[in-house]
Amino acid sequence: MIGRRSGRCKDVNSHYSGGDQEQFHHFPSGGYASILYVDITADDPAHREAIRDALKAIHLPGEETETGFRVFGYGQKGQILDYL
Repeated sequence: MIGRRSGRCKDVNSHYSGGDQEQFHHFPSGGYASILYVDITADDPAHREAIRDALKAIHLPGEETETGFRVFGYGQKGQILDYL
C-alpha cells in the first residue's frame, strides 16, 4: 500500500469523479474500458517517490503532474503519450 492514495477518474463520457481515498468503486471487475485517465494525488515528496516507483515498475502510459500523477487509459487524437 502506498500511503492514503487520493485520486479521481475521468471516463470517456467526460464524467470526472470526486476526489476520494476509496478507489475500489472506480475499478469494478471488468470495468476499466471507459476510463480516460486516473489522477493520483501525492501527499508529500516521499509519497510521490513511492507512487513513481510503483508506476514505473508496471510501465503505464502517464505523466507526472503538479499534484501527483495522471495515468492514461486512452489517449486523445493527436496526443503523444509517454510511459512512466
